[in-house]
Amino acid sequence: MWTCLPLGLVELWCIRLEAQPSLFSNSFTLFSLSLYFLSVFPSMANQEKEIVMELLPLIRLYKDGTVDRLLSSPNVPPSVQDPETGVSSKDIVIADDPLVSARIFLPKNHTNPSHKLPIFVYFHGGAFCVESAFSFFVHRYLNILVSQANVIAISVDFRLLPHHPLPAAYQDGWTTLQWIASHAANTAANPEPWLLNYADFNKLYIGGETSGANLAHNLLLRAGDESLQGDLKIFGALLSSPFFWGLVPIGSEPVEGHEQSLAMKVWSLACPDAPGGIDNPWINPCVAGAPSLATLACSKILITITGKDEFRDRNILYHDTIKKSGWKGEVEIFDAGDEEHAFQLFKPETDRAKAMIKHLASFLV
Repeated sequence: MWTCLPLGLVELWCIRLEAQPSLFSNSFTLFSLSLYFLSVFPSMANQEKEIVMELLPLIRLYKDGTVDRLLSSPNVPPSVQDPETGVSSKDIVIADDPLVSARIFLPKNHTNPSHKLPIFVYFHGGAFCVESAFSFFVHRYLNILVSQANVIAISVDFRLLPHHPLPAAYQDGWTTLQWIASHAANTAANPEPWLLNYADFNKLYIGGETSGANLAHNLLLRAGDESLQGDLKIFGALLSSPFFWGLVPIGSEPVEGHEQSLAMKVWSLACPDAPGGIDNPWINPCVAGAPSLATLACSKILITITGKDEFRDRNILYHDTIKKSGWKGEVEIFDAGDEEHAFQLFKPETDRAKAMIKHLASFLV
């Protein structure tokens, strides 16, 4: 979700803060201000360490292998019952080697035995290198979405850069889907009661923000070639501002500086040996020679875009390419207005965020 947040945006918050001291009462402003100083100065504990790589404003890697994840919001604990939404959550382990953990969310209205709940597997954004399944923004957002959609959500804590380049995150996503499939087939080694008791396995959704949406897209392609256990099917996908890019600028993408864009740098770190580089189909699904989008393995897809998102034109092209591919499902694009991507996580109290979350909830049925 912070995939291409420009440092200038954080600096703008600092300017506004000087002009309007009352903004200190806004938690997002305080978080943005702290990010500015983190991106400029190493943490106190790391000031004496040798820096071997920086990808600002995202991460800083030190010679001893430690990482400053500059744009990660703090992790927060799960809730027995969230006071605002009534949603319950707990942390679970999906696999041990490699470790894949998650946070599972259960809505307040889950006790009707005749009405099983859809499952939404969520992959957080953050350029494959920041944020987590347990971070404040993700936790708050999923509490809201789960309460409105009345679904079970599983927020996956996949492996991150720089120590785990792709396809590690993709594999963790596939491991999660196979784990869910083992519950549907009654073969789970350590079954999760919330899934066994309340889940409708015929309504399995996957999705996420930016890089998380990229992950979900690639899982759809894999599911088109490789079956899940028990032949479990993915019913739908919710892709919010998916992180797609390419060598040649399209639409409103600026030509000057395109090769030095943060998206390019993120991909070089995420998959340095990818055949085709930035035109690898994992990041550019519409490039010539990419797998046909007709093989996307679900029945319906919702793609969300925003007016200020640098991936907007790529996402529109993705939508149009799906429609032209002969894919048999239903694909919809939803324009949330003149906002940055992932704004609904950071500002869920705004009218536009409320409208977007309501639309997303209506899709997860």
